[in-house]
Amino acid sequence: MAAYTALLVILVIVIMLGIYFYFRYRARKKALERKYGHVPSHTELYFEEYFEDIIESWDLVKEGEAQRWAEKMDGRLNDLSDRIESLKSKRDQIDQEFEIMENRIDKIETQEEMR
Repeated sequence: MAAYTALLVILVIVIMLGIYFYFRYRARKKALERKYGHVPSHTELYFEEYFEDIIESWDLVKEGEAQRWAEKMDGRLNDLSDRIESLKSKRDQIDQEFEIMENRIDKIETQEEMR
């Protein structure tokens, strides 16, 4: 008789656990449906949970970060273009001064040759 009682207690516990897990599953399913508008697949849930880790471990870049990088690069390229133009104008000025110096040296050399 004790064996039947123990078996009945175990059966009741198993049934109670089954009911508990059933309602827990339904509640989780309803919560996911409220959050996403549908019941997401395991893949969707996996990527949602580990998306940041995947991005970091695969060295991927998010769109916002790429946009900020591109804007930063545009600014740097504009600054470099301005510096290049400045250096070109200075080079032209130096070329003119060099031309003047060469002319002076040529004049001095011709004067020396005439003496």
